Amino acid sequence: MKTRLFILLGLIAIAVTSCNISSSSNTSPEIYFVTSPFVNKIDTLNRYRTDDPSVFLMDTIQVGDTVTFRLLLYGYANNLSSYNVMVSDTSSTKLLLPTPSSLDSVFLAAASDYTNGKFIFKNKITSLYFPFRYIAKKVSADAKISFNLVSDANFSSSMGSSSVSFVLKTPVKLRKVVALVKK
Repeated sequence: MKTRLFILLGLIAIAVTSCNISSSSNTSPEIYFVTSPFVNKIDTLNRYRTDDPSVFLMDTIQVGDTVTFRLLLYGYANNLSSYNVMVSDTSSTKLLLPTPSSLDSVFLAAASDYTNGKFIFKNKITSLYFPFRYIAKKVSADAKISFNLVSDANFSSSMGSSSVSFVLKTPVKLRKVVALVKK
């Protein structure tokens, strides 16, 4: 019984000392896959961690495949400031973004550069569901998509980061053609 009481008191002490008296919230933003990426509306693709914690490896895709991503950009109580998506090799892959009119409803069109993956948020947006498609155009062993999300969190007097980023490697192979043989 005493052990439970000490554990409860310890949890209460941690909760009280972690409170921010200045009433500002500082939480590192996060990027979540809402669903696993999928190919051509049929096959789910897995993502694997690599030796580098900021790099994930996705299952191999084939030339002509369209991969759909659904991401949640989450700033918790902090406002999101900017979001960048960069494709490493635009000759082998291409991003298809939502329509400019739908992007303009969330991002500042004058400050953003949608074509180059630069998105500047309008004020007071703490989370965003962001779908897009990724098309494999030619063979590449090293195709990558880099994601970076920045919020207005201020960690000047504590540990944390106002940004989060990761890289998704997407190897692209040549599509195998299966010939049907008549007997």
